[in-house]
Amino acid sequence: MREPIKFTKECLIKDIAKSTNNNVSDVRNIYNALEKDIFDILSSVDKDRDVCIKLFEGISLDGVYVPEKTKKNNLTGEMSFVESKIKPKFNITRSYIEKLNI
Repeated sequence: MREPIKFTKECLIKDIAKSTNNNVSDVRNIYNALEKDIFDILSSVDKDRDVCIKLFEGISLDGVYVPEKTKKNNLTGEMSFVESKIKPKFNITRSYIEKLNI
């Protein structure tokens, strides 16, 4: 299996600073603000509202509310209570995928 090349948050910040001729600390502040805003928006999901963040052209983050429910354990047959939660999803459009493979 091939080892993937990893791009960390710090690598991205440095690359963006270099390609935009901006100070690394300024780009880091913007990146951190973006990260905080994305977290705040996704955590605002509730039973009345799901959210979709169109992060880039063809790439989006969705936050979907999953209501509480009871679930049966298939091994023991016992019923258990599962609390409500936010399910984050990541979506890439077909056109974006096609662009990657041209």
